[in-house]
Amino acid sequence: MSEIAAAQAFLLRTQNSDGGWGYVVGHASNVEATAVAALALTCLAGEPAAARRGVAWLQAAQRADGGWGLTADDAESGWQTAWALLALVRCRGDEAVVQRGVAQLLAAQPMHFDRSEDVRWVKAVLGINPNLRGWPWLPGQVAWVEPTALTLLALAPWAAAPEVSPRLAEGVGYLQDRRCNGGGWNVGNPVMFSRPLPPRAVPTAWVLLALAAVAPQAIQDDDVRVLRSEMLADGGASALAWGLLALAALDQEERVAADRLRAGQAADGGWDTSPYHTAAALLALAGGWP
Repeated sequence: MSEIAAAQAFLLRTQNSDGGWGYVVGHASNVEATAVAALALTCLAGEPAAARRGVAWLQAAQRADGGWGLTADDAESGWQTAWALLALVRCRGDEAVVQRGVAQLLAAQPMHFDRSEDVRWVKAVLGINPNLRGWPWLPGQVAWVEPTALTLLALAPWAAAPEVSPRLAEGVGYLQDRRCNGGGWNVGNPVMFSRPLPPRAVPTAWVLLALAAVAPQAIQDDDVRVLRSEMLADGGASALAWGLLALAALDQEERVAADRLRAGQAADGGWDTSPYHTAAALLALAGGWP
């Protein structure tokens, strides 16, 4: 059995009875793992029954405000809304469900700094502009790099819409403001008390996926160089898979990383007994983001 077929079989075998997937085999279904698994199966097999069951789980998990939490019974919408939209758009989910999700993301507001002395302090200590709006992990929090990148990617199909375009442009500006010294991104600030913080593979990969979709002109050569270095230094399935997906979106490859990712596949066809890691690896080895 090929590595692709074995990984696909792993996902089909580890789908929960409710139609979703967990981060680890046997764990409760959650939005992120289910979205990535549904994307991987749809990309490979033209929306098989397992992917449709995953889509049905995602649609049933939508909250009354149009967003999604971590799990179906989460009481608060947050960054997982972007994952649900990414899957539902590409897996042909219900249009009304999708549009409620889009509206929820556009309405989400991070914490805002109103007092000039607070703005000066943040700029001095963290080296960032706190008034550029990205997206938070949860409502009312400050914005962070990863949920902002995922939201830009989720809203990319509507980039030309007048109600979406300005918000995307500000999100791109937020990511540019949070770029680490020398390129790449970590989960949040590039500086802390005048000391530069290092970039990391997964947030850099997610940002590059987002910028490739909505603002490719904002990508710098150093960002790609940092991604290649950090994904290999990390060496984990998530870093390698998302790094390869980001490079594929830029029409680039990294053969050493691909070989390392293949070497991490277990005898059961999966990575780390994790449907999430397996689905990301499957997407990466199958040729890229759908």
